[in-house]
Amino acid sequence: MIGLIIFSVLVILPILEIYLLIQGAGVIGTVPVILLTIGTAALGSFLIKQQGLAAMRSAQRDMDAGQAPVASVVDGVGLLVAAPFLLTPGFITDGFGFLLLIPFVRHEVARMLLRRLQKMKDNGQVVIIKR
Repeated sequence: MIGLIIFSVLVILPILEIYLLIQGAGVIGTVPVILLTIGTAALGSFLIKQQGLAAMRSAQRDMDAGQAPVASVVDGVGLLVAAPFLLTPGFITDGFGFLLLIPFVRHEVARMLLRRLQKMKDNGQVVIIKR
């Protein structure tokens, strides 16, 4: 399963991205597609910076209050994953990246991954060692 995901990300996704960029250039022109690609990277970088700083401030407030900064860490990891998607040229990766900029989506993805990890732990596929 993981091999199929890696294959899809490394081989199929770039082919789809190139195809869509070529199709987009055919519909709206080459220069607009290039400008759109640069614009989404710039906008994504700006939004990630803003949300990242907000997550750091929130984490600091939580720690100052003696609480674990769980939501801030989830936000930070989600933004860390969103960044390469937004900086990679292409419409599909931009879509994934912009979706991860939505806090609700980031939190739902984290919940889904935690449920999957718990299921794997319960099935003995993952062992968590406490020190």
